[in-house]
Amino acid sequence: MRIGVFTALFQNLPFEEALDKAVAAGVTAVEIGAGGYPGQHHCPVDELLASEAKRKAYLQAIHSRGLILSALSCHSNPLHPDRARARADDEAFRKAVRLAALLEVPVVNTFSGIPGGSAQDVSPTG
Repeated sequence: MRIGVFTALFQNLPFEEALDKAVAAGVTAVEIGAGGYPGQHHCPVDELLASEAKRKAYLQAIHSRGLILSALSCHSNPLHPDRARARADDEAFRKAVRLAALLEVPVVNTFSGIPGGSAQDVSPTG
């Protein structure tokens, strides 16, 4: 069994320093935010989607420390009643899934979000 950490906990640190912090904590896996509420502090999604060389260097930074990338996370609200917000959140999720496939990461953590209670709502109900 591996113990991992969600690097959003270290979003105040640059990517490689966050990885070093994870290693110092004794974990062997990292989950990294790839959009939505966790942000992209440690995962420049568009750059990584566009460049195989950048993807290789990104994974090398992880693997060279004895870590695995266990998951990407993209928590947002593609069901948001504000259609522009819903579209942006849906696109962020789709990018995270495409990137996960390119990085050979088997898991993308997310949640469904919450819609408005009626067609007139402008914010999610809860």
